[in-house]
Amino acid sequence: MKWSIKHFNELTNIEVYEIIKLRTEVFVVEQESIYSDCDNKDLDAYHLQLRDEQNQLLGYLRMLDRGVSYDSYSIGRVIIDLQLRGTGYGEQLVRRGVAFIAEHWGGQHITISAQQRLTRFYEKVGFQVESEPYIEDGIPHIQMSLHLN
Repeated sequence: MKWSIKHFNELTNIEVYEIIKLRTEVFVVEQESIYSDCDNKDLDAYHLQLRDEQNQLLGYLRMLDRGVSYDSYSIGRVIIDLQLRGTGYGEQLVRRGVAFIAEHWGGQHITISAQQRLTRFYEKVGFQVESEPYIEDGIPHIQMSLHLN
């Protein structure tokens, strides 16, 4: 498996296409949530990709600077391909995103809007629930935060 982090301006056309394709397959088709994925936040984000030896995109998340989504740094659009779910790669993906924010930006506080069904997953990484459940794009979500030392 290969990991890479690139700012939007560094992504190739093919990478952008594959990212949008995977996000659409999971968030729109698999989860049956019809929404516009292109929210202009990608343009200022860093994109963490997990690819196999054949260069197939299997995992992804984006990392956003303070002020883009929240007053704190944030992680979003977290995806692990169906074939890798339950293998630990999802946790590695999030931990790598957290590490990048801490190292690159010196971030000490990260906020996410997590699907409520994934609360325990994010708690394993250290995130804590910060809100009551709310509906986002037809799916129950919860705001969570991670405070780094």
